[in-house]
Amino acid sequence: MTLLHLAPAPRTDEPTDDDSRPVPIVALHERVHALDLSQRAQQRNEDAAFQAVLNADAVLTGAFSDTLDTVVQSMSWTGHPPVPDLQMVASAVTHLGSADGTRGWWLHYTRREQGFGEDGDLVHVLTLIAPCSCGSYLTVELVDEDHLIVVLDELDTEPGAPVDCDYRLRIRRNSYADPAHSSVEPPL
Repeated sequence: MTLLHLAPAPRTDEPTDDDSRPVPIVALHERVHALDLSQRAQQRNEDAAFQAVLNADAVLTGAFSDTLDTVVQSMSWTGHPPVPDLQMVASAVTHLGSADGTRGWWLHYTRREQGFGEDGDLVHVLTLIAPCSCGSYLTVELVDEDHLIVVLDELDTEPGAPVDCDYRLRIRRNSYADPAHSSVEPPL
């Protein structure tokens, strides 16, 4: 077996006569001054939004393989960059359709920190957003695929139609559904 040992070339603080390249630290400073920081921030935001789309697809494939993954087209999500001022991480949303062609059902993906400090972790959060007959929207954070099945089974409206405001009063006792309207505007 042959071992190859690489030793760094001797360096000096001054470029030699035969070396016209600037000293690495000088080149680094020149490079940093040439960078457009606003463009780099925009690229990071776009990358985060695209990563949210990839994560959303992965969550459907892994955790909702018999339901949502079979009906939501891969890469049909619209990614949204993080909003640091509002402490919002990147997210993604996809339209699930509507019965009336105006107000539709949506699926929203984001991540949320669960726990604190070193024990904290980012968890995937998938939220079903449904139009309400009063004009607002209802949101239900989906725990897992069984939860989605229970929520959809409890509805007594046509698929894709707005949900009645009082549907939560008629829900079976063991429901996971969120008890409050969360928005009066269309999602994202």
